[in-house]
Amino acid sequence: MIAADPGASIASIAAEAGVDRRTVYRRFASREDLLAAIYEARVTAVERAIADARLREAPVAVALHRYVENVVAVNQSWPVDLARMLADDAIRRRRDVCVAEVDAFLERAADEGLLRRELPAGWAGALLAELVTLAPRRQAHLSPAQAADMVVETFLNGLGAP
Repeated sequence: MIAADPGASIASIAAEAGVDRRTVYRRFASREDLLAAIYEARVTAVERAIADARLREAPVAVALHRYVENVVAVNQSWPVDLARMLADDAIRRRRDVCVAEVDAFLERAADEGLLRRELPAGWAGALLAELVTLAPRRQAHLSPAQAADMVVETFLNGLGAP
């Protein structure tokens, strides 16, 4: 609901959840506390998605597909405004660690010849992030696995070594 309407009130969120507004306030002292909990849950889900993909040890192609499938699922479950989410310094720091982990993985992919080396720094990571974000928005009917197939195919055909 917050993804669709970032200004949604606690009362409307409670109504959508089928609970009384007071129930929400018993758990979250303010709307900001509710948003912080949502952002915390999302970044934790991304951290788990990265860990599950085994970016450091799994074969690159396998790890790439697992990572994309996992993060597509996170994006489908937690479709929040990332700009607002990243305004929280603690969340931003955790997200930066995730980005660094993916960037190191993409370096490994380039070292193993899966990606071209001559791309500008950060380009592969930025493109992958955009594709992973775009897939559930534009292809909502696809399962995370199907979306991952499409994203990985697009990513590698656009960036794959000749």
